Order: sequence, then structure tokens, then C-alpha cells
Amino acid sequence: MLQNFGIGTDIIKTERFQNKPYSKHKRFYEKIFLDSEIEYCLKHKNNAIHFSGKFATKESVKKSINKNINFLDIETYYLNSKPKIKLKNNHNFEFLVSISHEKEFAIATVISENVNKK
Repeated sequence: MLQNFGIGTDIIKTERFQNKPYSKHKRFYEKIFLDSEIEYCLKHKNNAIHFSGKFATKESVKKSINKNINFLDIETYYLNSKPKIKLKNNHNFEFLVSISHEKEFAIATVISENVNKK
């Protein structure tokens, strides 16, 4: 019944990204985030909060599908102001995601559905 679903949550201190500015650590960011995600985060004055939220989302995805996939295989984006997730190589999952950040923390929760197991 619920075997088709997974849930993952992750929380991260935003100072981890504040202490590692993009301008000085591009290679680090490029191992975790796609170009479109980096571009999105850098549009914001406090980009560490947005990088933290996206990182927490990617960690939550990995936990919800219980697969060891690369961060770069997980794409996070927004559609109609709502966070969305897409996996490269279409692993046949659909997702619901919630991201929140408050001062020093970012948190994400992801619910996944394996549509192959229906």
C-alpha cells in the first residue's frame, strides 16, 4: 500500500554555505549544483540561504528514494513559485517538496512516489 512512497527530510545550518562563498569555491558548488541552480541562488542577495535550501532538498530526495545517486542527477527548480524536482535518467519517481529557511537553518521535506510500482 505505502510501499510506493518514500519520505526524506534534511536540515542544514546556512553558515556552512556562508563560510564557503561561491566566488572562492566554485569547484565545490559545481559538484553539488547544476548551472541553473547556481544561477538561481546567485540572483539573491543572501544566496547562502538558497544554496542551503537546495542542498537540503537534494539530501531529502536521496533519503526518500533510498538510492545512492549523484547530486548532479537531481534537478531542483521552481514552477509557478512552487519547488519542483526532476531526476536525470528518469528513475520514474514523482515528488512533492517543501523548503523553508529561517535565519541560520534551511530544511526540506520530500515525498516521493515510485510510479513504476503502481
